Amino acid sequence: MVRELYQRLREYFNNLPEPTEEKRQFIRELNAGYFPITSVHRDDLEGQGFDVEKISDDDMQNLAEKMADDYHEQLFWPSMEVIAGEILSFPKVKTKDIICPKCNSENIRYDIHESRFHCGECSLAWDDKLYVLVEFPEESTPFEEQGTGYPAWESGDNGALYMPEEDYIRHTGKSPERDKCYRAVCWPDSQKYMGTKGCEPIQDENGMRDFGTSAYWVPLLLTEEAAERRMDKKKAPVCPECGGGTDIDILSDEGVAVCNDCCLEWPYAED
Repeated sequence: MVRELYQRLREYFNNLPEPTEEKRQFIRELNAGYFPITSVHRDDLEGQGFDVEKISDDDMQNLAEKMADDYHEQLFWPSMEVIAGEILSFPKVKTKDIICPKCNSENIRYDIHESRFHCGECSLAWDDKLYVLVEFPEESTPFEEQGTGYPAWESGDNGALYMPEEDYIRHTGKSPERDKCYRAVCWPDSQKYMGTKGCEPIQDENGMRDFGTSAYWVPLLLTEEAAERRMDKKKAPVCPECGGGTDIDILSDEGVAVCNDCCLEWPYAED
């Protein structure tokens, strides 16, 4: 139902004869390339025995957000990979057409778990979705002349650019410093970085075309910290009885966890 509503909305706004600027912005967001997967309804809860009359819209929104986070962290990527590749036969980038930006070797493999390319000749590894902030004019000028990269509006240096990591390596012959690396985080994931120090909204025409509106340049170190926090949260056991999680003993040799708040013991296996 949500997919049908989304499509009807897109068709309606795309066919408006003279949309206002606010509506044009909404049209750009509708056409940014996102496709809804599913939704959760009160009927779904009622079918599982929940008292839906005591569940508010805010409660439902909270449930939807938590289900989306859980799905995205666990099943989203492997499910998409299997369905798109093995079932629908979507084409992938052929690694044989990709060459190492450092030694020009075609002996390249792609590690899906790391999301990085690896060169079998010089052992270089790079991420084709990683960008390097090149701030000094003498360093950014060659890229600017080639029309490569995206402008860094909030940098204090004239002509600063966000360059694809492989282009940076190809030009300099070395891997970038990690504190100079950024990711383009698209909507809605970019919401959590709005107003965060060091994060810059993508405002240029090419950037908004490639990443959509409301996208942000986010430091790599910041995205890694967020990923580590998610992993820590995911690994922390939660008592199924009292909902506690701050005072849990893991008895690995016995394969159980014990809650020191309510004394419940349940089977638990560490990853």
